[in-house]
Formats: sequence, structure tokens, C-alpha cells
Amino acid sequence: MIVVQHSHGPNDLGEVEVVKSETGFIHYALDVTAIVAITNVQGTITHVNNKFCEISGYSQHELIGQNHRLLRSDAHDKAFFREMYRQIARGQVWRGEICNRRKDGTTYWVDTTIVPHLNAAGNPDSYTSIRFDVTRRHQIEEDLRHAVSTDALTGTANRRRFQEYLTATLELRNSIHTSVYLALIDIDAFKEINDTFGHVAGDNLLKNFAERLRAFEAENIFIARLGGDEFGIVISDKACADVPALLDEVLDSIKQPVWLGDIKHRYTASIGVAAFPKDAKTPDGLFKAADMALYHSKASGRDQRQCFAPRLQLAVEYKSALLQAVEAGLDRNQFSLHYQAVVPTVPGKLISLEGLLRWQHPERGLLTPDAFLTEINDPGLESEIGMFVVERTFKDMARILELSLPVDRVAINVANADFRSDRFVDRFFELSAQTGISPDRFCVEVVEQVFLGTNFQSFQDRLLRLHDAGVELALDDFGTGFASLTHLRRIPIDRVKIDRGFISSLPASGEDLVLVKGIIDIAHALGKSVTAEGIETEEQATLLQQLGADGLQGWYFSKACTMERLRYVLLQLLPRSRYSDNALQIVAPRRA
Repeated sequence: MIVVQHSHGPNDLGEVEVVKSETGFIHYALDVTAIVAITNVQGTITHVNNKFCEISGYSQHELIGQNHRLLRSDAHDKAFFREMYRQIARGQVWRGEICNRRKDGTTYWVDTTIVPHLNAAGNPDSYTSIRFDVTRRHQIEEDLRHAVSTDALTGTANRRRFQEYLTATLELRNSIHTSVYLALIDIDAFKEINDTFGHVAGDNLLKNFAERLRAFEAENIFIARLGGDEFGIVISDKACADVPALLDEVLDSIKQPVWLGDIKHRYTASIGVAAFPKDAKTPDGLFKAADMALYHSKASGRDQRQCFAPRLQLAVEYKSALLQAVEAGLDRNQFSLHYQAVVPTVPGKLISLEGLLRWQHPERGLLTPDAFLTEINDPGLESEIGMFVVERTFKDMARILELSLPVDRVAINVANADFRSDRFVDRFFELSAQTGISPDRFCVEVVEQVFLGTNFQSFQDRLLRLHDAGVELALDDFGTGFASLTHLRRIPIDRVKIDRGFISSLPASGEDLVLVKGIIDIAHALGKSVTAEGIETEEQATLLQQLGADGLQGWYFSKACTMERLRYVLLQLLPRSRYSDNALQIVAPRRA
């Protein structure tokens, strides 16, 4: 604080000198830390400091006398500047972030405060802008935005971006009454290729597949990877002139041989097509119609395209049969939980577990949720599966405590259907009271989709009930949706799990390395711990530990195992010296 004392004594001169000295120091401190410029009311630059010249690339001689519009980029529209001018012309301070253009044409972002200088009449006669460089933060945010809209393996747009594009395209085309085609395409017998040549070869095949599809990208042709070996193509406007011929060209291009290791392999694909508005009038309806056509294309011998027709309703009957099979599986105790370890990087911390749903299908063998949950799309049945998961988790946790296994928490994966009512949360607390197992022995893992839509507030309230009781909350597949950054601030998330898509390419991918480091740093800055999923090599484990990940999970440590094999798996993970029966009793966690 600077205090100016007015008097008429002999010390007046000395007091003025002190004020000048301290004011001068403040000016000096501001000059060396901030980017400063002064303009008149017409926007002509009358003063800049050295830091302004450094970041803009212009000299003082080049800037003085020029209008500040010299630095404008194309990042802001006219409305942005109109509002800024309106505010400062009233004598009000304006704060915001501006993207400027350097002399060499590159851009930079500055956190800006513009302070009007008011004359005796109370009107501005000049403006001082104080700016700080925030380009690096913007670059990190842009990288994350790109990452969450881009498929990490193939570089194409991902499902989220595809859905956004399709929705926007249908809205526009509906207003001008033109057609849009949605084509779903996937590789024939991809699972067999993966099993025969290995996952690395399978990934290379997906990259090759994506490259061949991207060769057809144009102004009105949008391509994305939707998941697994399934890709989507949106075709609109002039590109709709001859869709069958275009898709035949796509199929022909895919048939060209590709090297998988030392073997030259030829593969094919199947395509299902639906048209807007003829076959469906909504994005979901169009997806369903194209999916029915794709199913029929594969069932009819593959390596072909199939346009939607009402007779393809048979696909719906297939899904109906699947629903019945899942319901029967729940009744006949065909479902179970397998557990995968999350290994802490901090010495002295206990291993935690993630419970993963499995279905022992009587004909198809052991199935993961990807084989049936994505096709069910039935909230009622999904809720029943959620009830099974939470009840089995408590049952297995009771067994873990009975055996004194060195396990800290068990994570429960939840879906949207689990939070559409209070049923799941109420059942959780009932089981906690019945078993005497404290809620803080569990973690609830949610994905971003839980927070999307009109029911966000009710979802949030139910999560808060769990968190307030001590349940750890984890955000799964972090990085696959930009809204995740917002949820880290709005929801009391304790832990984020970096999606395996970012980990699989490490350490070879420099871009993914930067993104993973950025995610870890952001999470830690917000007070969240970080678990890296999909660790498959010692090199990845070491790297993620060095980057600061708090927990590591993946096949490198253990595959998901049954409750019966869990003790054996833990014996392999922890040091042998800790595995005598006495040692297990010593490290056994509290029961309640």
C-alpha cells in the first residue's frame, strides 16, 4: 500500500520523492512482466513497451502511429470488437482474451485488460492495454480439443465429431430440402484377422483402411472412425449425384493388397447405406437404418453395399433375440465380474481393482460388454445389469476382506441407465448397511456421456450422494470428450483415467506424449489423481510413472481375472516378501 500524506511542512519534497520512486518501481515491474500498449481514442498506437515488441515481432518504430488493427487475426468476429469498443468508450474497464497476429503471420493469445484514461469531463482520451501471454495454454486446449474429436489410432474424426457433423448436416439440408446419405462401413472378418496376425497388425490394418477411405474425402464427404473396425461416411450436396458408384469405388480401393508383417493380405469390407429423409428423418433413425443395412450386407456374404429397405427390419428382430438372451443370462447366473488390478506408483499404497462385466454365453463363450451392451440400447435391461454389478461387487468385496487380501478399493463401472433414478444409489447404501462395508472401499467410474443431456442435474445430485459418503469418483476414458475438462471443475471427481487410445502409441508418438503429460499436469493442478489405462509394456509403465501417473492398469500387470484367481494374481504383483500369511494379515485394510 502507498500512502500519500498532504501537508505544508518542510517534508513535502521528500514525501513526493518517495511516492515517485515507488510509483516508478511499480511502472518498472509492470513493464518487465506485462505486454503494455497505449492508444488514442481512434485506436492509433502511441506507446508500446519492449515486451510488446518481442511478442509481436514489430519494432517500436513500426508500431507507433499505426492503428492497432494491424495486429488483428481472424479469430474474432466484428461483434466481439463492437462489444469491446462499446464498453471502453463508456469509460469501463474491459477484460478478455484476444488472438493477435505477429509480423511473421503467426498468431498468439493474450489475456487482456484495457483501462480507459478519463479526462476532466469523464470521457476517455486514451486507452492502456495490459496483456499477458497465454498462447501455451490455448495450444494445450486446442490440442485437447483436437484429440477428443480425432481418433488416436487412425487420425480420422471420431464418433463424437461424426455425430456432431451428421446432426448439423441434417439440420441444414432439412431447411433446403436436399438429400443426405449415411454409409456405415466395416472390415469383413476383422476379429479373425486380429486373432491371426496380432493386435499390432490389426492396428496397422485399421490405419491402412482409414487412409484408403480418406482418399475419398471432399467438401461434401465426411469420414470418421466410429469404433473398432467400423467407419462412417456422410455424403451430401453434389456428392449425392451417384452414391452407389462412389461406394463401389470405395469397396474396390479396399481390395488392394496390404502387407501385414511379411504377408501380403487382401481384405474386404461391407457397407450399409441409408438416405435422409427417405429412410429416416433424425440422426438416430438414420444410424439405425444404415446399421440394419450393414448387418444385412454382412449376413449376405460381405464385400458388398446394401441400401436400407423396410425388409431389413429383421435386424431389429435379432436385437430383440439378444435382449431375451441377456435377460435369460441374468436369471441363469451366466454373468460375473472379472477384476483387473490398478497398481499404485507411490510406495506403500495398496492395489485397487476395477470390476469388469463378463457374460459366459452358452454358445459364444466368454463375452465382454462390447459384444452385447452396445447393441442392447434398452434402459430397463441396462438398469437390471447395473443392479447385478453393484450386488456382485459387494459380495466379492466381502470375500476380499474375509481373505485379508491387500486391496484398497474396488471400482464399479456405471452407465447412464444407473443414474436415471435413485434406484442404483439407494441399493448401494442398502448393501453397505447390510454388509457393514464402508462406502469408502469403493470407487464409481463414470464416462462423460453420464453428464450429457437434460438429466445432468439429477445425475450430479446422485453422484454427490455417493461422494459425500466417501465413495471415490473416477472419470473414465478421459480425453475422449472435451466436456471432461468442464466436469473436472463442476463435479467432485477424485481421479481421472486416461483412455488407452492415448497410451497405446507411447512412447513412439510425440504428440500423444505431449497430450498425456498435459492431461496429467492439468489433473494434478486441479487436485485429481491420474490412472493410465492400457499399459502393455514395461517401457510404457516406466514412462507413465515418470510422467507422474498415480496408478497404472493394463495387461502388462495382469489381465482381468475371476474372483477365484484373484489371490494368485495379487501374489504375482506384490513383492514375494509381503506374501506370507502373516504379512497379508499385517497389510490387510480396514473392514469398515
